[in-house]
Amino acid sequence: MNYDVTLARIANCYYNLGLERAKLRDLSGAAELLKKSLQFNKYQKDARNLLGLIFFECGETADALVQWVISMNLLPDDNIADHYLDEIQRKPAILRICSDNVQRYNQALNYAQNNNEDLAIMQLNQVIQDSPNYIKAHILLALLYMKRENWVKAGRSLYKVLKIDRNNPKALVLMDEVKQNTGRKEVEQSRLKNAFSHRKMTDDDVIVPQEVKEISPWMVVVNILIGIILALFIFNLLVLPTKTKALNASNNQELISYTEKLDMANREYSDLKTQYSALEKQYNDAAQQIQQYENANESFIGQFRTLTQISKAYESGDVELAAQLYTGVDASQITDENLLSQYQEIKHIMETSVYQKLASDAYDIWNGGNKDRAAELYALSIALHEDPENMYYLARIYKTSGRVEEANILFDKIIGSYPSSDFAEKARTERGY
Repeated sequence: MNYDVTLARIANCYYNLGLERAKLRDLSGAAELLKKSLQFNKYQKDARNLLGLIFFECGETADALVQWVISMNLLPDDNIADHYLDEIQRKPAILRICSDNVQRYNQALNYAQNNNEDLAIMQLNQVIQDSPNYIKAHILLALLYMKRENWVKAGRSLYKVLKIDRNNPKALVLMDEVKQNTGRKEVEQSRLKNAFSHRKMTDDDVIVPQEVKEISPWMVVVNILIGIILALFIFNLLVLPTKTKALNASNNQELISYTEKLDMANREYSDLKTQYSALEKQYNDAAQQIQQYENANESFIGQFRTLTQISKAYESGDVELAAQLYTGVDASQITDENLLSQYQEIKHIMETSVYQKLASDAYDIWNGGNKDRAAELYALSIALHEDPENMYYLARIYKTSGRVEEANILFDKIIGSYPSSDFAEKARTERGY
């Protein structure tokens, strides 16, 4: 029994130390102490709940949920972890955002490992925008900036990490390297050296009082009275007129000084007003450039996402979905060379195998008696690639379904655009020419 009590006390000591570290924003140090507390006593729910809060603060929501669930399973009664879990459950968007951010972080890590740094930085900025406290994302972003020797941006990312977790070991090591490359380390060492440098006191610095000769009390009084009389005489004769003159001169000089300062302040105000106008123009120009960049970035991400969805749908065998997504792509808006190359590959597949597959499926479904569904597939096939045979069959379906005007439009198009095809004569027959 004494052994259990001893372990519980040790666990409590580690918890108290971890709590103090957490109050000082040393989250890494606090997490290590709390883990040691749980090693001595896994039922120390305060340590486990605080560890979950630290994980949550660092953007590790999944790890935080694990700690709170374990805490509730071990000690379900009067446990604040129940409140934390309830708050998360009442806000399902948090879990969705955290899950998406983990996937995007992993994708960014994959991009970084494959030397696709631009996409990695783009993904990490989106992650940080949704989860500003996601320490892993900040550190990876700092590493990417350091690889590009963009030390200022790397320092900003690491500063955000240290603002969340004051003694994060990885951030401290990387920040030291950033300071070396920006010259900040030498400046800080110089300041530290000056702050702690002191001159040693020498014997000359010690004032040795002279020996004082003893005098009688009456002589002291007499000397004091003589000193007072002489002081008053000298003051009225010499000091007072000089003081009055000096005071008047000082007042005049002070008035002149105030006037000069006022003129200088007016000039500075005019200069600052001019600088403010220039800075305001620069800010507006920068804001416009940022807006253009954000719009281009959103367009790139949307195009990349659509092309990826088309490829996935085609690879999974859902050619209809792939074709529908493809028909919604505006090729004129694609300016990135990589995306344009990917689009050309997809375009080739759509205009060769996919449109034929859709037409074949439409023909089978038409023979099965479902004309409406067959018409949908034929129309989608024609949207990918105009083939007079498929246009003729779609027109036949329209005509037999009572959609005569639409059928005639297709018949006329076959006759006008493909006059030498075998189906042009059939189209003339259907039109009655």
